[in-house]
Amino acid sequence: MCYVPLSCSTSTMLSHTRDIISLTQLVELRANELPDQIAYYTGIDEPGSPLRSLTYSQLMRAVNRLCHNYTAEGLTLEDSENNVSADRVVAVLTTSAIDLTLLQVALVRLGKCPFLLSVNNSVPAIAHLCKTTNATHLIFGERYAAEAKEVQLGLKKEGYHLVLVEEKRPPLWGEQGVDATEIPPFAPKFPPQQEYLRTAVILHSSGSTGFPRPVFITHKGLVANLKITSPAATFCALPVYHSFGHFSGFRCIYHTRPFTLFPPHLPLTAANLCRLIQTSPAPCEQCVAVPYIIKLLGESEEGTHALAKFNVVSYSGASVPDENQDDLGDRLTKAGVNLLSHYGSTETGGLLSSNRDFNHDKAWNWLRKLDSAKDYIEFEERDAGIYELVVKDGYSAKIESNRPDGSYATKDLFVMHCDRDDWVKYMGRLDDTIVQLLGEKTNPVPIELAIRGNSPYVAEAIVFGIGRPQIGCLILPSELGQGLSEDRDALIDKIWPAVESANAEAPSHSKLLPEMIDILPYGTEVPVASKMSILRPTCYAKFKDIIADGIYERCERGSREYKLNLNMPELEHFLDDVFVHVLGPDKAKDLNRTVNLFTFGVDSLQSTQVRNICQTQLDLGGQQLGQNVVYEHPSIERLAEHIIAIRSGYDAPSLNNSQVLMTSMVEQWCGRLLKPSMSLSRENGNGTIQHPHIVVLTGATGFLGAHILHQLVSSAAVSQVICLVRASTHDAAFDRVQSSLRSRRLTLSPEEICKIRTFAADINQEDLGIGVEEYEGIRSSVTIVIHNAWPVNFLIGVESFDEHIGSVVNLINLCLRSNTPLHTRFFFSSSIATQSASSGIIPETFSQSPSTAQQTGYGQSKWVAEQICQRAASLDAVCIGVLRIGQLVGDTQNGVWNETEAWPLMFKSVEVTETLPRLDEDLSWLPVDVAARAITEIATQTKPSQRFIYHIVSPQLTKWEVVLAGLRLAGLEFEIVDNGTWLRSLEESDAPPDRNPAMKLLPYFRGRMGGDSPRKHQQFSVENSALLSKSIANCDAVSEDLVRKWVDTWRRTGFLAS
Repeated sequence: MCYVPLSCSTSTMLSHTRDIISLTQLVELRANELPDQIAYYTGIDEPGSPLRSLTYSQLMRAVNRLCHNYTAEGLTLEDSENNVSADRVVAVLTTSAIDLTLLQVALVRLGKCPFLLSVNNSVPAIAHLCKTTNATHLIFGERYAAEAKEVQLGLKKEGYHLVLVEEKRPPLWGEQGVDATEIPPFAPKFPPQQEYLRTAVILHSSGSTGFPRPVFITHKGLVANLKITSPAATFCALPVYHSFGHFSGFRCIYHTRPFTLFPPHLPLTAANLCRLIQTSPAPCEQCVAVPYIIKLLGESEEGTHALAKFNVVSYSGASVPDENQDDLGDRLTKAGVNLLSHYGSTETGGLLSSNRDFNHDKAWNWLRKLDSAKDYIEFEERDAGIYELVVKDGYSAKIESNRPDGSYATKDLFVMHCDRDDWVKYMGRLDDTIVQLLGEKTNPVPIELAIRGNSPYVAEAIVFGIGRPQIGCLILPSELGQGLSEDRDALIDKIWPAVESANAEAPSHSKLLPEMIDILPYGTEVPVASKMSILRPTCYAKFKDIIADGIYERCERGSREYKLNLNMPELEHFLDDVFVHVLGPDKAKDLNRTVNLFTFGVDSLQSTQVRNICQTQLDLGGQQLGQNVVYEHPSIERLAEHIIAIRSGYDAPSLNNSQVLMTSMVEQWCGRLLKPSMSLSRENGNGTIQHPHIVVLTGATGFLGAHILHQLVSSAAVSQVICLVRASTHDAAFDRVQSSLRSRRLTLSPEEICKIRTFAADINQEDLGIGVEEYEGIRSSVTIVIHNAWPVNFLIGVESFDEHIGSVVNLINLCLRSNTPLHTRFFFSSSIATQSASSGIIPETFSQSPSTAQQTGYGQSKWVAEQICQRAASLDAVCIGVLRIGQLVGDTQNGVWNETEAWPLMFKSVEVTETLPRLDEDLSWLPVDVAARAITEIATQTKPSQRFIYHIVSPQLTKWEVVLAGLRLAGLEFEIVDNGTWLRSLEESDAPPDRNPAMKLLPYFRGRMGGDSPRKHQQFSVENSALLSKSIANCDAVSEDLVRKWVDTWRRTGFLAS
């Protein structure tokens, strides 16, 4: 059989295509209408032609056979489970091949939701993804049996049951192939109309926490992406779990064009790629690849000719790499290669491309908006001349949103063409993600945090590797490491345990090799952004010579003065030792000089390390080993022969003091966090608490704390609340709690009072200032800690909060010491003051810079505490939550509002000034009882959330005019004046402080409204909070009636005159 061009009759027959709404329907339609047309070309590890064909009818029979096979394994829905809205996730960990695509379609027909996992993921990452998506099963390929069992065992210790199923991969051709086997049809569990909004597949992209993030793609989203693509017979050298490779395969089915998939049993070498391109029966219309493959082929004349055969060479996932930026692309374009860059994401679908008139337009690296997307794309300036791409709501291919207005901010940065407004060039990631040569993504932040946080010898760590095959790291020594800074090997020995800690959680492409680490001179100034995070582009430019000409040059060409000149037996022995070193003695024990290294399991990172050692230590006659040399010569014997041959010539800005103090305080206190015990942190249980909670609460005598206590004891999910209170005795502590409740007019039933236990405590001490037995009793029973105690003082510096910052560490350590730390949750009451210097939409994420904090000791201390929580969260041993609390106002029931706060004092000033300012701002005010209820809802969720930051603010903004109207409704009389007039009237008042206490806050009011420049616009996202708290999601803006209630209460207490 061969490729059949689309005829007129076929075109008419395929008019049904526009009615396709699901993946199952698409495959069935092709099998019914074009049964003998070829869908796929790929290969198997057998003699003969490197490529075999698979028609649409054969594809359908192969899918049906898999459905029957997996039904026998219990992977089907019972009649009672036919709930269309529920996704039953089955994770898949196996090699990328046509079989993986067939398995995806089969699982969909079975009513399941397939989750295609990259084989590059670490075991912890796979476990995390399975648990995050509530996967019930993990189908694993034979090569990944050990990893699958390790995932299952780790999750079992957490109480999470994951069923392992060995992959069924029956032959597609030959005596047991689909044509030689009787395969009955298998009806899909759901019709297309019900599948339309169900998940067709889960892929994953990089996350900002170090683990990949699952992306759920519905049938609707998948088909929408296919509809905006162009028809072209395609050669693909991408894994089908890569979003570009995944969509490319189904795009060909949608447009009835043959899809040639690089076989998984072949090493990815230039020779193999060229051979398959030449032998593929399909026309050379399109090649889809990552830039690494383009570079691999572009390094030889044969490879360049192979690329030039295609009408277009499409790439995605990274920029085309070259030491001189665009040289490779320019050279290939000049050689007749039509490079087409695609930009999009799993979450948004395709958005930009460099599609053009290839004969006349050679601007291959400048992207233009797709016609289907141009009305939905915006570029928001993030720095001078640097823009982030945002996709507006309504774009059919967009399947996710991350902003309140339904848009999706991509975090991808672009620069504009100087002459063409509609041309942009990709320049990097807002979140610092490093896109490597293979298109793999590395999040450098967790690696840097792990190294900095786990080694006292490190002041700063800078991970790099954009467009490179492997990442590297620059180390700035701390004061402790100053003495070793000139001895690279000695300092690396000291910090290596911290590097190993970072590598333990990283996927294979993100692991650091010793030779990829270099040391900066002690005291080197590291460029930082305005938010105090590493300014990566500037860092990479400043240290370019060290990175490119030092580290990579050392690995590319070697730098040893004395090189080993070995004969064949000596070289084979040397290589054997190298592989033992790289693989480890246990894994390398069965290795001999003729074993195929690729099939033996040497991965890309290990092959790179072997190549680097050889380049560095061996005499190569001035030649350079290719990046892919281990796979090109995949045995010790062949690699040694190649090395001897080429040797013979046959192959040839600055921080201010407070910010410095803040960052040092973070490091100081994080050093006192306990190291979690894996045996303790992996107890049975998946984090779900089956019994009522025992909660430790600090700050119960405060404004918010009293309401939190009231909400906790009234909750059926809580059996006991342990209040840690500053007092001389336990009885005195109880009296303080009762007094606080009475002052807020909060009443408790006898049963609720019985839930309260109070301890006279000092949480700033490591043992919390209580006895050993009392500490042990709390440690062994606590399930939730809510740390709500903090001094509110805007006049002292951050250093004065030092002991209070220590209380955060003390209470986190209490959780880490608990019998089941994975079940224990720690919540810290922070403040939006940690983000006062930010503007625009403030996401529920950790701050990366002390410069975002309010310039008061209070705001800065909260920022330091948040950073400690982030570090503790990275330990993955305790569920950490930061409650970033905004402006709280009087409660909705009694209208009680602290009379010492700025806003009540402003209102009281009416009695003296008879004026109030005309503020030009909307207020995110939240009643304190609503906040307390939201915190209780978030803290007592049945299962712990994977989110870390929760904004406890009102999503509904209150107009200042409403507040003024409410005050007047309550009987206050005043004139509305401009800000300057009100400030002068306050300043010129001669009333005593007891009649006009707002005078004490005059500096604060001047700072808030006395400047000429407008206040920064801020909108705090509540996506995380609203997801877990109905109180936040359904919160109303402050009403005139609530304002009147506050005034009535203040009059009753005498704060305001009657």
